[in-house]
Amino acid sequence: MDDGAARPKSLKFKEPVIDVALSPAANLVASSLITGHVFVHRFSLDGNERLLRQKVHKKSCRSVCFSQDGSMLYSASKDRSWQAMDIETGMQKLNFDAAHDKPINLVRHVNEQTVATGDDAGVVRLWDVRSNKPTFAYSEHVDYVSDMTYNADRRHLLATSGDGCLSVYDVRKAKPYQVSDNQDDELLSIAIMRGGKKVVVGETDGVLGIFTYDQFGDISDRFPGHPQSIDTICKLTEDLCVTGSSDGLLRIVQLFPHKLVGVAGDHDSLPVEKVVLSYDQQWLASCSHDHTVHFWDIGYIFEDDDDDEDDDNNNSDDDDDDDDGAEDVQAAAIRISKEVGSGANSDVDIDGVSEISELQVHSEASDGESASDKGSLDDGGSSGGSEGEEEQDADVDVGGPANGSGSGNGNGNGGNDKADGNDDSGDGGWGSWGDSDDSGAEESGKKTRKAKKLEMKKAKRKAKAELINPSAKIQKRNQKSASFFADL
Repeated sequence: MDDGAARPKSLKFKEPVIDVALSPAANLVASSLITGHVFVHRFSLDGNERLLRQKVHKKSCRSVCFSQDGSMLYSASKDRSWQAMDIETGMQKLNFDAAHDKPINLVRHVNEQTVATGDDAGVVRLWDVRSNKPTFAYSEHVDYVSDMTYNADRRHLLATSGDGCLSVYDVRKAKPYQVSDNQDDELLSIAIMRGGKKVVVGETDGVLGIFTYDQFGDISDRFPGHPQSIDTICKLTEDLCVTGSSDGLLRIVQLFPHKLVGVAGDHDSLPVEKVVLSYDQQWLASCSHDHTVHFWDIGYIFEDDDDDEDDDNNNSDDDDDDDDGAEDVQAAAIRISKEVGSGANSDVDIDGVSEISELQVHSEASDGESASDKGSLDDGGSSGGSEGEEEQDADVDVGGPANGSGSGNGNGNGGNDKADGNDDSGDGGWGSWGDSDDSGAEESGKKTRKAKKLEMKKAKRKAKAELINPSAKIQKRNQKSASFFADL
């Protein structure tokens, strides 16, 4: 939230604002007041212009909403009536007195011919605006209807209630589609997210409850974190929404994974009654108990989304080669481990698997010999390293052995990397395998390694023979002892 950002001026009223709505076709904002008045303003950075002011209800006007094309404005009141008004002329087009037995709390546009209303007793009614008659009435709730939203793809009307239940209605049928179990807390707000796969509800204890669509028996996930009740939810994208809480903050929340992205606005600790998004996705409008409708800049959220989509398109070829990329990372890790074989410390963490760890580099067997061969080599002496040479450490975690690193290292599994001769020590990255740099010394080293291999094989054969004939092993040991004492 940038307090210095340019935005339309706030609308100040003499009486409390209960609800606010934005037109789906223009920068028009409708405000309903506790006095029964309805205001319509045109807002912009250059200034705001009042287009309409009418007292349309005898008691407080609790809810307003625009039609799909923005030409009509619907309003509902505590006096149990709801009506439709033409925006251009301000003329009343529809009026339903005593539409409910109890005060009406909500009115929502469903489609071209249907409007939904909900009252304080939990009754939801659908109205046909062509015939000016009610079509269906649902009485699944026992407390006030707090919020409603419409899923056009499924033709489902979803409603939350103060009794802690979520109800889903097929607007073509007289019976409810599904009703959730009681959530042991009042459900105050609702939004459909994730391409219609998830339904998010706000609760009085500050928790976002998440239902999986078509599995409305109970919530499948919870996201706590709001210090007070979540009175309103406004969908931004399929993964982002804005919540209005009783502590006065408008929070930008990301779902899957769940986290708080930032704060879009602040009503100075006064409860937020409603927050809505403009048709051009540039502004949020919200109302609270401060008698004011505020505007907040939210366009940067969608600009970031567009940039991310461009980046994804540009990197689509790279995404197709994820396996190759993983191999490149592992290869780079092995190369780095060789480069730091001289004892330097490195802050390299490959793929985030684990934190930096120190790996003591020891002598390894050459050319893939088994563990028993390695033991024979250790008994036979050093593998070409100078006597008293210090052991070296490497602070690299590569998720596997650091092939070909350390002093006295043999060919091992790194034989394919012999061509890499860029190591500063002149040993090709293989440690102190030889002291001479000329080709004659290199050939001599090869002959020495072959001779040692033969010695190792002979030692292995002798060990096997001793295992087969233990008496010969004992006799040989006695002979060694006698020769030792004879020399003394």
